[in-house]
Amino acid sequence: MKNTILRKTLTVTLLAIVLSAVLTALTFNYYGRTVFSEIKAREMAPRAEFIAELTSEYLQGRINLDAYGMAMGSGYHIWDASVYVYNGAGELFAYPSQEGALRNGQILENYVADVLAGNALYSPNTRNDQGVIIGQPVYGASDNVIGAVFLIKPLREVSTAINSLLKALVVTMVAVTAIMVLPVYISSKNILQPIRKMQTIANAMARGNFAVRAPEEGGDEIASLGRSLNYLSAALAATIGDLTFEKNRLTATLNGLGEGIASFGQKEEVLQQNPAALSLLGLKPEGSVKDSPLWPQLEPLLQETLAGREAAPVSMERGEAILLFTMAPLQEGGRTEGAVMLIQDITESARLEKTRTDYVANVSHELRTPLASIRGLADALNDGLVKKEADKARYYGYILHESMRLSRLIDDLLELSRLQSGAVALSKQSAHIDDLVYDVADRYGASAKERGLEIRLSLPQDCPRAYTNPDRAEQVLIALLDNAIKHGESEGVISIDVLDQGDKLEIRVSNPGEIGEKDLTHLFERFYKVDQSHSGGGTGLGLSIAYEIMCLMGETIWAESRDGRVTFAFTLAKAPERELEKAGKNV
Repeated sequence: MKNTILRKTLTVTLLAIVLSAVLTALTFNYYGRTVFSEIKAREMAPRAEFIAELTSEYLQGRINLDAYGMAMGSGYHIWDASVYVYNGAGELFAYPSQEGALRNGQILENYVADVLAGNALYSPNTRNDQGVIIGQPVYGASDNVIGAVFLIKPLREVSTAINSLLKALVVTMVAVTAIMVLPVYISSKNILQPIRKMQTIANAMARGNFAVRAPEEGGDEIASLGRSLNYLSAALAATIGDLTFEKNRLTATLNGLGEGIASFGQKEEVLQQNPAALSLLGLKPEGSVKDSPLWPQLEPLLQETLAGREAAPVSMERGEAILLFTMAPLQEGGRTEGAVMLIQDITESARLEKTRTDYVANVSHELRTPLASIRGLADALNDGLVKKEADKARYYGYILHESMRLSRLIDDLLELSRLQSGAVALSKQSAHIDDLVYDVADRYGASAKERGLEIRLSLPQDCPRAYTNPDRAEQVLIALLDNAIKHGESEGVISIDVLDQGDKLEIRVSNPGEIGEKDLTHLFERFYKVDQSHSGGGTGLGLSIAYEIMCLMGETIWAESRDGRVTFAFTLAKAPERELEKAGKNV
């Protein structure tokens, strides 16, 4: 094994180095010329610009020929390229004296006209005999082109530099190959030691000793082999750990559910229960679902499920909550090993269903009452039972009154439906809330007096303007005041208070009376009446409409009952500065 590893490692390493050297040389030879030419072109470009500026000075007479010649120099190595200079007429007047200059001049004739037209030439070319060529226009005082400068780096010089780099690269690769032989040999020998240890550890594992651990140092393959052996030694512990993890994860999942879950064994013992199950049953965290007062009714369902029979879901009430219990068997290989119980709070859905049913019943009742009255009166008139004209007129008045009541009910239903569907767009503007309150109180003062009630107002001095829909705000205030007049106890005071609450105005309408805590949360429901035996003469939709209006305007409305008075209150946003300025301009 030792000889095989050493031989293979050395062979692969040397082959890799040689292949890397060959591929690097080929790649460098292919791409290096282009890169090297690009570098030379970038180096030559600023030199061409400098010579162009110097030539511009000479052609405009700012320096003489001697100064120009001294600055240009006479050697090729000054600019690391051959320099050719043309005047505005395209005549070559400065060029190198070495051999081949004339041939380069003939090559440049293809580019002179283009550069004299103001286009700089940038040609890092290594695929032909031209080499690297840089052309720069010479500009006069008026930014006109008065000449052209060319720098040429012949291809043979570029190739010579590239070949020198390739030779250096080859020599370097040979040196690396020679240097790497000894480290590879030593590294291969070091690999043998952990492999021998792993062989010993594998034999120990075969004898049942899973506490041993293999070394994981070294190369990737050795480390992987060590990890594999360590995985084998820890297989049993890992399996137990996985089971524990899955149990914990299942527990966390069950604990995070909003529905209650409880599982039972064959002997009806509680195997697991989540906090939601205890919370829904009104039990303490340390309690058990069997401690619930509902358990005597649930136990027969559990027994039926454990017996293999399907138990239908059952709903039960716990206080105001309605809970739905569903039992399902836990089966393994066709045998029932236990059962799981799902507890769901269906209070809201049951309440919605009851609301829907009650709504249909209430609408039917409210429509039937005026229709029955109209039909009875119409039948009496149609059968000729009413003889006197005065009685007929009175019957017609009754029919008109019931028709108007029916019309108001339908209008309120349609209004409430439009508000709840969001089909009504409420625009807001700055409004004098004090004027609105005084106007509504004045209009309903007579109605309040008929009931023995007095309306009192309390507004802040310099009452701020509200940013709201004035018509809808007035509609809400009228609904609350009308409700206070109809349901307030006689010989009392109805108070309308406007309070400045910072960024909001709070309008409160209170009347003498009391409403139970249970009824307060339902006051804004359709057709809801605290006293079911009295309708109060209204449609039962006013507070519902007021609630929907406030929701559409992004405001809040609520009711409270304390100290013998019932208070309805709602908020209105204060008018921002820009709205106040706009209102001032309109005034």
